[in-house]
Amino acid sequence: MSDAASIQQGDRYEVSGNVEAQYVDGAEEVLINKKGITDLRTLQIEEEKGLARSYEQLLAEVRSDTPMTVSLLLYVHKLIFGDLYEWAGRWRTVRISKPGVSWPPPDFLHQAMKNFEPDVFQKYSAAHLTTDDIFCNAVGHIQGEFLAIHPFREGNARTIKLLTNLLAVQAGHLPLRYDMTDAGKQAYIEAAKAALLGNYEPMAVIIRAALEATR
Repeated sequence: MSDAASIQQGDRYEVSGNVEAQYVDGAEEVLINKKGITDLRTLQIEEEKGLARSYEQLLAEVRSDTPMTVSLLLYVHKLIFGDLYEWAGRWRTVRISKPGVSWPPPDFLHQAMKNFEPDVFQKYSAAHLTTDDIFCNAVGHIQGEFLAIHPFREGNARTIKLLTNLLAVQAGHLPLRYDMTDAGKQAYIEAAKAALLGNYEPMAVIIRAALEATR
């Protein structure tokens, strides 16, 4: 499912002018894609297939000492969505928002993600995530700050969940199991909103529940 659809039915990105803003349907639900898909459900299925393939490939590729970097983030996004979208694996070039929330404009993204690596990623190598509390707070910070920046046109939550699952495996855990009920999805949305204000605790709570669900 696209991030716009998963956040809240009826939300729309504010976009204009390039391929990232173009849809194949009047309802603006189906983004222009490489496969010429015109049906939303078919496109969602293809996105999920790409996500599943990427999990399998990355869990095989990433070593216990592979650092979490911005370059790896771009690679992950490209791997998930590259078969579908021209803009996969690059920062968005359009403004996006939903009612009550606006994410940083495109001109801000290069510097924001340049800072993200030393300010966030480099704080949390797997070797230092020695307790559940440390792990959950670290992943809550990583996901919350990333979602506050929202650097990709689509697929931000799926990309950062995959990347932090790689970190989880490096730290000796199983991939996290998120609550995918309607209530669980709404709680994740609210945690992402809190992170916009610099409050990462709600996201850490969600990470702890997702960690406990693997046991």
